[in-house]
Amino acid sequence: MGAILEFFQKRFEQLKKSLGIVDKKAPISFELSEFMQETESSLQELPNRYKKLYESAPAGSQFFVNRQKELQKLEDSFTNWTKNRFVTCAIIAEKGCGVTSLLNAFLDTIPPTDTIRGELHEKIFTQDEYFNYFNSLLGTQNIATNKELIDHLNDTQSAKIIILENLHHMFLKKVGGFESIKMLFEVISYTTKKVFWIGIFTPETWSFLDKTISISNYFTSEIVMEPLSQENIKEIISKRNEYENLKTEFLPKEESLKSTTFEKLEDDEKQPYLSDKFFKQLHRLSNGNISLALIYWVRAIEQMDENVIRVREIDDLDHSFIKNLSSEALFALQALILHDGLTLHDFAIVMNESHEECRKMLMPMLEKGLLIQPHNKYNINPAIYKHLHDYLSSKNYIH
Repeated sequence: MGAILEFFQKRFEQLKKSLGIVDKKAPISFELSEFMQETESSLQELPNRYKKLYESAPAGSQFFVNRQKELQKLEDSFTNWTKNRFVTCAIIAEKGCGVTSLLNAFLDTIPPTDTIRGELHEKIFTQDEYFNYFNSLLGTQNIATNKELIDHLNDTQSAKIIILENLHHMFLKKVGGFESIKMLFEVISYTTKKVFWIGIFTPETWSFLDKTISISNYFTSEIVMEPLSQENIKEIISKRNEYENLKTEFLPKEESLKSTTFEKLEDDEKQPYLSDKFFKQLHRLSNGNISLALIYWVRAIEQMDENVIRVREIDDLDHSFIKNLSSEALFALQALILHDGLTLHDFAIVMNESHEECRKMLMPMLEKGLLIQPHNKYNINPAIYKHLHDYLSSKNYIH
């Protein structure tokens, strides 16, 4: 009788979750606060030769998979630019979806061209920060006006490509916080004969900037990085394993072993069945984002013996607590998503609050695992990013 009651209680809880009904006191999972630390620990426990296989870093050409549509658009944009057409390119991509790998592949396919690559790690929203950044990027010292910057780029003998990753860091949502990016648009407008500009933005920042300053008017080519398919995710991970001659064994959970479907399988059908089940779950949890898929893959590794890697089925985190977050927390998280992370100083400017008040907002969320702080910036934990984004969107916090 007890087992039957437990079964129906479990099914009832699942039904409530599917309908969006949550316990008002739903706690934040302890696992969430340890998510990134546990992942890093799992990675460090691997033999040294395998660690680089699964690190969330730009993939080498041997691991590059199925970005042909985006690659072709980049090549077409570049070709049109070489014909003296006004061409500027924006790549709109989620963090960790492989945009750096795409750019590496693009540069390998075109004729050798003088290329400058920059990546913005901090907010640049004042004139001083703007000119300091470009003097550092271009190896100049005394450029102090946009005219001097435009003249410098146009006076060089060879045409060049300038790639700016995380270009969305060139604004801050405040009065006067769009000055730097507007200055850059002026430079882009006057230098396209000599420079093929490529800027990378997150979908949320692109949408926000288009609504506020019509950013799409300054880029003739918009390339959206689509989520990878389940087959793509499987292929990317399989290529990494094959590179080191690793065979994969999928370990079933107890409930899988007891399922009627599994029991009916022949021995040679069980591993393909478990593999398909694993990658379906991996694709769902990662939302087609390769960096997040690799994080979950590392967490799933149970054991590694010589050339065999054993992975267990992945459990999902409980995200129901998101519906219980306060409006104050949601406004704070909205600001972090729109800016792709903020330092305490910049967060205080955006929120128009003191550092102390902002610390009181951010620290509890950091301690509970909603946020991570890999450097100085507070960022959304990637394990809840998509769920949080969808919830904020449903409540019109972001559009």
